[in-house]
Amino acid sequence: MATFRDTPYGNARFVVEIDKISRPGFLIAQLPDLILDQTDYREGSDLLLQSTPVAKRPRFGTLILKRGFHGGLDLYTWWTDAATGLPSARRNGTIVLQTEDQSAVVATWRITGALPVRYGFSPLDSQDGGTLVEMIEVACQNVEMA
Repeated sequence: MATFRDTPYGNARFVVEIDKISRPGFLIAQLPDLILDQTDYREGSDLLLQSTPVAKRPRFGTLILKRGFHGGLDLYTWWTDAATGLPSARRNGTIVLQTEDQSAVVATWRITGALPVRYGFSPLDSQDGGTLVEMIEVACQNVEMA
């Protein structure tokens, strides 16, 4: 369950766990948006001209994960499983936000039915000499926060 306090929490202490991903260590986890579209409804016999907004089915944005590339192929393999239509490509996972001293869990996002839709890398740049970062974008069937 999310833990409330008077001052906002930092965003640097988090752990990402996805089924069958052997080396988490993500640098960035951009959480999916939770979207509730609406439509307008009005009875034909209503005397008022205004319509009433009605919520449609919820939908979820994508989860974006980035980490330094260690040479492992687990994210690439996950993407190829999805590209070839394997049912096992759908996975579950959690993103856990921790306190600054990592002594307690602040909030947990549970992702179900995750399916990779994009996989890529930061640019290779011989003049920069920085870290090569791999990125995976994941469509989410459901997101719950606790």
